[in-house]
Amino acid sequence: MSNVFSADEVVNLAKAQTSRMFHPFTCANRGDDNHRNVFGDTGALVPTVRGWICPFCDYTQGWAHGVMKGGEA
Repeated sequence: MSNVFSADEVVNLAKAQTSRMFHPFTCANRGDDNHRNVFGDTGALVPTVRGWICPFCDYTQGWAHGVMKGGEA
């Protein structure tokens, strides 16, 4: 898989994910018993250069709002 986010975008997304200015991006499977509270919400996703990943299952997401990627948030 090619890179979805640049290294700078990953840093900006991580800041936005924990800023509490926005609801964090979360896993579609967060309602099951395997998911825990991280980054302020159950099943919050972790940004990587390959896209968002869930640390508790194999869910991934390949998009984010431009304002979050750019660090304006």
